[in-house]
Amino acid sequence: MFTHLTTPSAGKIIESMGNLVQFLQMTAQISGAHTVEFYTEDVWKSLVAVSPESVLSIFSQQKPCYEEREVPDMSKIFSPATNQLVNLELFVEAAQYSSLMNLGLCTPIEQIFKTFASQSANKLSLPALLVTPIRSYELLNFKQPNEIMKNTEIKTDQFMNDKKSHEVAIMSQFVEALANVYGLKQVIDLGAGKGYLSSYLSMRYDLKVYGIDSSHTNTDGANERNRKLKKYWQVYKTDARTTSKAKKSDQKKETLLPKNSCQDVNADQDISRQTESDIRCTRLSNSESCMDDDRNQFTDSSKGQNKKESNEAMENTDAYSAFSFLDILPAGAVEVPSVSQSVSKVLSEQEKEQRKMENIKAKKFPETHVYSPLTSYVTAETELHDIITDLEDSIMVGLHTCGDLAPNTLRIFTSKPEIKAVCSVGCCYHFLSEEFDHQKEERIEGSWGFPMSQYLKERCWHIGRNARMSACLALERVAVGQGLPNESLFYRAVLQVICKEVYGITQRSYSLIPQSKDILKIDQRVGKIYSKSTSFTDYVRKSLKKFGQDDLRLSDDQIMEYYQKYEPRRNELEAFNRLKVFLAPCIEALILLDRLSYLREQESIAWSGLVKLFDPVKSPRCYAVVALKQL
Repeated sequence: MFTHLTTPSAGKIIESMGNLVQFLQMTAQISGAHTVEFYTEDVWKSLVAVSPESVLSIFSQQKPCYEEREVPDMSKIFSPATNQLVNLELFVEAAQYSSLMNLGLCTPIEQIFKTFASQSANKLSLPALLVTPIRSYELLNFKQPNEIMKNTEIKTDQFMNDKKSHEVAIMSQFVEALANVYGLKQVIDLGAGKGYLSSYLSMRYDLKVYGIDSSHTNTDGANERNRKLKKYWQVYKTDARTTSKAKKSDQKKETLLPKNSCQDVNADQDISRQTESDIRCTRLSNSESCMDDDRNQFTDSSKGQNKKESNEAMENTDAYSAFSFLDILPAGAVEVPSVSQSVSKVLSEQEKEQRKMENIKAKKFPETHVYSPLTSYVTAETELHDIITDLEDSIMVGLHTCGDLAPNTLRIFTSKPEIKAVCSVGCCYHFLSEEFDHQKEERIEGSWGFPMSQYLKERCWHIGRNARMSACLALERVAVGQGLPNESLFYRAVLQVICKEVYGITQRSYSLIPQSKDILKIDQRVGKIYSKSTSFTDYVRKSLKKFGQDDLRLSDDQIMEYYQKYEPRRNELEAFNRLKVFLAPCIEALILLDRLSYLREQESIAWSGLVKLFDPVKSPRCYAVVALKQL
């Protein structure tokens, strides 16, 4: 049924994994080095024989270039005698060759949409599929990702941040096309978080969505949004007809919004305690994508552009869609009284009466445009019937599912006949469990996050947590000046020198009694102290207190002496992190190919592949693992 979809052979996948294993084994000393111990272990001098300036220079000149090329000679990258990196150019060439796009193993998204359209037309006679997804796939030029937004009725960027809006708009179209191919209406969203994708799929495409998340906080918030959407969805859908005719009414330039209202509302604010004039426009923060989301998701220029586009849309009331009010209403952000008071100021008596009648009608409409948030911790052994009582043939999706949830999504798909297709975008590789982790005291049977494929299982392949942390780095973002918190990494590395020399603390252990051999193993993580610190001295004192140490043993001058000692070597740490950034796509490639190889080993699957869904600058974890069962 899916013969028109190109896909690499199982042999090609195995060959590519073999080459990746060889390269990653060779470079493991770099990807596996922990930056916390950078100065205490003198990492640069031990592992690199080229200058920091040369690394920073070659990185600034390199741009992500995806094209198939010949296998480079990797034998000359490191010195056989010292095992140090000696050939920087060859290192970069080998890393680029080993990235997923250069390996030529992805299926173009345009080809998939064409095939879906053909299958839908032949099997289901659904020409409606040609209206939205197929018209939009031609616009999927990731150099201009906002183009896809301009062809959707709901402007997602009005109630999500730029990154989440980009992801939801594209993935929802992909999922809707999948649902049309199979003629299904039920979608299961694993790791649904705050429910952005789930609610969008249900409202925009009238799909019956179950959003499952292990966090009660996320589910409770999603339920509150659900409650408000049930109450207001049909009302504002009808309201738009009045709004779109605003220029022709007595209120020539009035809309349903007061003049001083804002389009972007922070859903985390309690605006019920604020006056109308106190409300300020702020973007929603994205807490769902973990390591994927850098603190600075927007440049000043992109903020300005988004605001400019939003203002233009507000001025052109004829351009309002049927969901204009939801465009400015982040779910759960606006209290009901505040909305009512704002609307009453600009509506005429006739329009108020019309609105009242529409409210009465809305209560009689079936509540089809809502989704069901559920709380459950999902594993490979989870029985979906225990969570979803009316489970039927479904599409399973996951947008940036964290750690083991991504591989478990694939295991559930292969084991449950009700799940006809899966589209999984994973993230947070550092949270993956590894079956052959050398640091485990004993080997435990079970479903591990890595490896999944028989090829890597037979070789007992192990990546390691530090290398998996490296896989979370974003080459494309760093290439445009985003994504690496260089100063906070420098602070932490120098702090570790102080911890070791003054307090006898190593990264993951400290001595209860100085000079004692009794060591207590703990996890010494600083957390978010950097963002709350006013200076390096403040950072050190707060960190030491968190470690349970007496920060007064050091004066401010003594603390700054450490800073000044290592400041001239800051470029070493920055350059070393650039080397790790080059390796990030290679480690991610092995993880994703392992999942694809696992799917190829299953007999019930008609087609499986890797698809680049998102712009990697906007959303670094941009690859989806997609698999389809027979129609």
